[in-house]
Amino acid sequence: MKPTILISLLFCAIAQAQMPPALVNAERAKILEGVKSVPKAGAPGPIGIWGQIAFPILSAPDKDGVEIAVAAAAAYAKGRIILFGHNSYLGGGEGGDHAKLMENCVKWAGNKVKPRVGLKGVNAAALYKQHGFNAEVFTEVTKKNLNDYDVVIMNMQGVVSDEEGAAVADFVKGGGGFIGAMTGWAFSQTSGGKDLAVSHGLNQALMPAGVAITDMSAFDQLRGFDARIELPQMMNASEAIAAIKKQREGGPALDAAAMKQGTNAIQIAMAAQPPDRSNLKNAVLAALGTAGADAVVPTPQNPLTADKNAAQRLRLGMETRVLRLAAGEGVTAHPAHETFPGKVPAGAPRITGEIKVTPSISGWTSTGLYAAAGETITVILPEKLADKGYAVRIGCHSDTLYHLDKWERAPDITRSVPLTAATTKTASAFGGLIYVEVPGRAKDDEPFTATIQNGVPAPLFVLGVDDDAKWKEIRQRPAPWAEMACDKLIISFPTEVGRLVNNPTELMTFWKKVVEAQDDVSNETAERTRPERIVADVQISAGYMHSGYPIMIPTSAAPEMVTFGKLKFPGWGFYHEIGHNHQRGDFTFDGTGEVTNNVIGMYCYEAVLKKDWLIGHPAITDEERKENVKKIKKSANKWQDWKSSPFLALTTYIQLIQEFGWESWRKYLYSFDDTACGPAPKGDDERRDQFLVRYSKITKKNLGPFFDAWGIRVSSSAKAEVSKLETWMPKGM
Repeated sequence: MKPTILISLLFCAIAQAQMPPALVNAERAKILEGVKSVPKAGAPGPIGIWGQIAFPILSAPDKDGVEIAVAAAAAYAKGRIILFGHNSYLGGGEGGDHAKLMENCVKWAGNKVKPRVGLKGVNAAALYKQHGFNAEVFTEVTKKNLNDYDVVIMNMQGVVSDEEGAAVADFVKGGGGFIGAMTGWAFSQTSGGKDLAVSHGLNQALMPAGVAITDMSAFDQLRGFDARIELPQMMNASEAIAAIKKQREGGPALDAAAMKQGTNAIQIAMAAQPPDRSNLKNAVLAALGTAGADAVVPTPQNPLTADKNAAQRLRLGMETRVLRLAAGEGVTAHPAHETFPGKVPAGAPRITGEIKVTPSISGWTSTGLYAAAGETITVILPEKLADKGYAVRIGCHSDTLYHLDKWERAPDITRSVPLTAATTKTASAFGGLIYVEVPGRAKDDEPFTATIQNGVPAPLFVLGVDDDAKWKEIRQRPAPWAEMACDKLIISFPTEVGRLVNNPTELMTFWKKVVEAQDDVSNETAERTRPERIVADVQISAGYMHSGYPIMIPTSAAPEMVTFGKLKFPGWGFYHEIGHNHQRGDFTFDGTGEVTNNVIGMYCYEAVLKKDWLIGHPAITDEERKENVKKIKKSANKWQDWKSSPFLALTTYIQLIQEFGWESWRKYLYSFDDTACGPAPKGDDERRDQFLVRYSKITKKNLGPFFDAWGIRVSSSAKAEVSKLETWMPKGM
């Protein structure tokens, strides 16, 4: 039977069943013929798959063995579609069998041996010509241009209009082949803050085929994808929904692995859906049946776990994805908001705030207002700034938890809504502190005032504006979350924690000095464009704390964050995470990702606390450092042991600073902005070499033997460059 006839017949059966596994494998085999493996290109994201004639092409398991697709194929009317989760795949030049894969993709999508190929935004016409195709570049997506080709290969990264999307969809439905790719998680950055699920005309136009790019990320530790003809059926969300429905109706029970695979496929597919597209959502709801009154309210005491609460997690995950993109008005409060981030007290007033916004300071502008869950707020800004990249954010708890096996709160509880008009009405089902988001490109705009209506007063202390006496009034504001701010750092915490603080001026002066000290020692002072942020959350996406904007910490650490005095002060973990935000690739190489940030963090004990800078952690006591020296002396593979043990590696830096002082470390970090010290390093080999050469020249000592003693790999040429300096080795080495 000819492939085209096969596809047509399958479309007639679309309502009855998924495409049979044998046919899926046969089609996938054509695309993977002669392909053994394909390297990972950049930082790709997963493809959502839910169509009856849609299937994964390349996939890899996550840490739990759940398969995630980086590429998928689908039939759409008379045509065919292939999507990749990173635009670099379209060029075919990543090595391995990548070029062969793209040759096969063109043949499959075109449904002929020598299809005519048009490329838009892809500089690879020469490669496709080498594989025997008549390939050329085109610039405008119009019906006339598309009809010149059998297969169109398109970089989808930019904003694609609805008109362009419709033209491509018509081209495919008429029998054309389409191969597209984009880095979905980066779309917000490359489009000026737009949301992929609602603002990409082409991604939406192809959704009837049941495949789409998502804004998720994955494959962090992966190097490549093995080509496999057989992949789990439950990678298709519709297959998973049908299996869950059968189980609920008394059919065969899904084992834990199948349920995890299926729920993951549904979550990925849901991530691609715009809020007004309800087919998949309705199918999930039908499969799950009626929810109990308290079925979807996770708490730290009663979390939703992947093995015990699969159906509840699926329902809650679907709800949060829909709510994040829901229309501005008419959003109702989700019951989970009462446990986190919390309920606004009964009788709390709603007020209008006039918020001063300084565009030269990017990021989140705090407003001192809170949006009650399910209540509409109105944001008004000057007409000339509408649709210029500004947004209103509701909620500071921006970590998403979909990937975690345990949920102690709803997995996604914040919203960011672009301010595309002078007046914007929006709401959040979970509520949260309100912010005006300022894009980095707005730095030259004049300061302006934004008006926010129907907000609940929230405690906000600003150093230099408010004093301790005023704070005693401010902290009584009713919103459940509070903030304290200075020009270098803003901290967010439960209001009940803040009400115990009596010395906010001293506290925020301390935090200001912490960031200034790290800015100073790492040469970041001139580059700072916004304050750091630290947010407490009942559950975060990774680790005990993690860096970023904002830095995330557990709510259990919030009291420590707001406690400063002679006997008690915020400790190591905070300096560690702020240090991460000061790390740069020039001085951070393999094995030091959890080391150079600690060096920067230790400086806070020296410069801010005026204390012994080695008191911060039990792993850097004198006894522990001596043990690390003993370990490296006995090691059979010093380099491997050094780079796999952060506190052992940190001992190396401590020895340098003990001997040559903090000024040597400062000069080392500043040297990367000094052209007299040579160009910045490229790659880890050069980073290690320059660590040796720059530090040796700064200290006027030959540190080559010292590096050898610790096992740090450097080149013979780097050692030769400093060989005429006096050799130095610390006592005990």
